[in-house]
Amino acid sequence: MLFERIFSRTFAPFASLPGPRPLFPIGNLLNFFGKFDRPWEVMARYGELYGGMCAMWLFNQPAIVLNDARLIGEVLCSRTQDFYKDEPCGALIPVLTRSSPNINNGEEWTRTRRQSPMTQPWIVEWRERQMPALRNVLRKWAERMASVTETEALPFQKEVQRVTFDCFSVATVGSELTESCYSDFLLMASLGSKRMLTPMRPSAELNTQGQETRKRFLRGLRERYDNACSKSDPAATDLLSMALRNHTQLPADELSAEMGNVFYGGCFSVPSTLVSTLYLLSQNPEEFRKLKAAIRQLGDDCDLMTLLECRPLDYALREGMRLLPAVPLFGRRVLTTAATELGGCQLPPNTNIWICNWLLQRSAPQWDRPLNFLPDRWSGGVAEANPLGSDYFFPEGRGPRICLGAEYSIFYMKLVLATLLSRWDIECGQGQAYDAGQGFFFGVRMPYGLRAKLCRRTDD
Repeated sequence: MLFERIFSRTFAPFASLPGPRPLFPIGNLLNFFGKFDRPWEVMARYGELYGGMCAMWLFNQPAIVLNDARLIGEVLCSRTQDFYKDEPCGALIPVLTRSSPNINNGEEWTRTRRQSPMTQPWIVEWRERQMPALRNVLRKWAERMASVTETEALPFQKEVQRVTFDCFSVATVGSELTESCYSDFLLMASLGSKRMLTPMRPSAELNTQGQETRKRFLRGLRERYDNACSKSDPAATDLLSMALRNHTQLPADELSAEMGNVFYGGCFSVPSTLVSTLYLLSQNPEEFRKLKAAIRQLGDDCDLMTLLECRPLDYALREGMRLLPAVPLFGRRVLTTAATELGGCQLPPNTNIWICNWLLQRSAPQWDRPLNFLPDRWSGGVAEANPLGSDYFFPEGRGPRICLGAEYSIFYMKLVLATLLSRWDIECGQGQAYDAGQGFFFGVRMPYGLRAKLCRRTDD
């Protein structure tokens, strides 16, 4: 093969691995043609064709694709010291700043994660105390949506994304941020997304517009920090105020920036999961009916534990996350300083590794009728045997680097579904294929094309 001869030195360490045949000079790039917005589907297909570990090539750059639960567990859980997180760190450092554990490694990752407000013991109290304010935002939004969708369904992802930004604003800094702040956030996220998808290593800094936007966004958050310090309100329930009251170790700029990182961490993945789950429910009316009945038994203002322990709600959300995970790909690299063995193959330093949950979360025999939306599959001890971050269910990652906000995102999504379905009926994606208008933005699978309508329950 011409590719093997010309790139013989690079190819040799991977020669024993199965995988698609690379073509000179583009490697396996043709496999992704028409799939650049859904690369996880290609990598899941590799798992079906070549097994749990294979090699692929983008031009002359090798990458390992893992679809094997045991090997993924080694990389993400039991042998984390042999690997580091590379993607999308370089792309996102100028967007998130070094304040975020998500883009750090080694000692800096340990410090930022340990000091993050999301890992503190008082975080459960914060979630519970947010419920009245968040319900208020969601109900106002739902009333408006019911009015504007009375005659025509609207693209739902961006609408849910907007109300999620407002809810996260209330939860993090105590009140809704301005429209200009939301525009700055979207611009920064767009720049970050483009940097993540570029085939070349991105520059170390943003362009001039990006730098000015970042300064403006961070300045607004720092103003909220200064205001919280000056007021020192003992009754304030937002994340920033509670972090200050509990004597956070993070310096002022890092803490205020970390409030902004909450938006980047959830304002795309959370709406994607909510819209996807509502779409699946709309396609399965009997399952939707059962969920609505369970939610209406909770009452309008149930407490945190009642919300979290509602099994039909928990099972429907789990099933949506299993079947249509918002983040279907995770990246790691072998350490730059040493080769390492994985799956019987000696991988050179800095080898790129892609980890796909798409196939494992839809695989038989682990899951009966894996492509069907069956919330009840999680009953009878299945949910306990397959917790978030386990071998065949890791929509938010696995191991010590599992999403920092995983518990908050689960709480928030349950609160959204319970709040909306207690008073409104929702149709999402009626007559549409799920893939309509799908996109890949900021590392998240985005169902942009799905349209939805809300209407007030007629039995109120």
